[in-house]
Amino acid sequence: MRIKKALTYVFRLGYFTCSALARTAVTWIRLATVKKPQTATTGRTAVVFISTHPFAGLWQRPQQIAVRLARDYDVLYFWPRYASDIAKGKAPSQTVPAQEGLSVHLSSPILLPFERAFRPVYKANLAIAKARMELALAKLGFRDPPVLWFYAPRFSPVLKKMERRLVVYDVMDEHSAFSFARPETKRLEKRLLETADVVFAGTSTLAERKREFAKEVFYHPCGVEFEHFAAAARPGLEVPSALANVRGPIIGYFGAVDDRIDFATIRLAADEHPDWTIVLAGPVLTQSESFKQAAAHDNVLFPGLVAYSDLPHYLARFDVALLPFVLSEITLHIHPTKALEYLASKTPVVSTPIPDVVKFYEGIVRISEAGASFVNAIEDALGDESESAIERGFAMAKASSWDRMVQEMRSEFEGLLLASNEELQE
Repeated sequence: MRIKKALTYVFRLGYFTCSALARTAVTWIRLATVKKPQTATTGRTAVVFISTHPFAGLWQRPQQIAVRLARDYDVLYFWPRYASDIAKGKAPSQTVPAQEGLSVHLSSPILLPFERAFRPVYKANLAIAKARMELALAKLGFRDPPVLWFYAPRFSPVLKKMERRLVVYDVMDEHSAFSFARPETKRLEKRLLETADVVFAGTSTLAERKREFAKEVFYHPCGVEFEHFAAAARPGLEVPSALANVRGPIIGYFGAVDDRIDFATIRLAADEHPDWTIVLAGPVLTQSESFKQAAAHDNVLFPGLVAYSDLPHYLARFDVALLPFVLSEITLHIHPTKALEYLASKTPVVSTPIPDVVKFYEGIVRISEAGASFVNAIEDALGDESESAIERGFAMAKASSWDRMVQEMRSEFEGLLLASNEELQE
């Protein structure tokens, strides 16, 4: 069975690698023959999001910002897939929700595998990425250079050869802390911070850290689609089929199920409270031993990726919502989007002491160290009938809309964009 699985992977890897090479050859041929329009066929400015998240995956900060900018800009959402990930079934295709209109365009080329092991492959992938972005812009009829909006420092070398109006860098994570990060990630990010015309940061800790290299960093924490998640606080919402037969308290989480989660604490809670059902809803991105031990419990459920439209239905059934992260170089610099989403649903929240959670939600969210004290905090949340913290969290979520946050971001880069427009017209 293992040999068959390995051979299947090798075959799929070869197929998608050849596909990447063939599509790249076609891209370069088309780029050599396509003519730039003398006048733009669209009167709007193009913004290219160079992202680390698929548009149709977990609905997070990049997508929330992209769809709001797309009301007045044409957004090209660029998320490349690697042949090795597709061969493993880990790189879903992208789609745009129909209600978001046609001003969000997707580009999802296949890149060559093994770029971390072979630098020439990395350079080839940069060339492929640049060519695919330029071809997509040409096909959409853009004559003028775009705004390049980075989430992934590893693609920043394209700035050496790619025309642009402005460079925006929106920092969501400490990229160098990830196990799959390229060795030169810190150097690439430093150069991007120095080059960017505007730098945004999604957490206060990242904002402070990146100010060492950037001229100015604007701190904008994540927002929330309040009405969407507040629906969970209203009675009568349909229960998801995955939870239809669950009895007793449900202790829930939604988001990426990866090694940031403290599975040892999840396991402890499941052992001590067999009457609880612990639901971790989201794509499973780990196969660690700790995860496998937690998954072996009958009262720990993994429903998989839940559509954004269905999240309120899950929250309506959660008795307590969790932010169960281990403390690491990665999680010390996150501001969980789901915190405000939980609060908008009037669900009690228990979190480990992530710095931004402590800074902004202390007194509203129960904050506890992992292990037994975290389990005790869940017990307290289940037994607490006080409404004051719940109502304060609800009011905080109501005042923290994505619309307001994106409007503030626009005010900080559109002045520079206007100046670049005047230069183009001279």
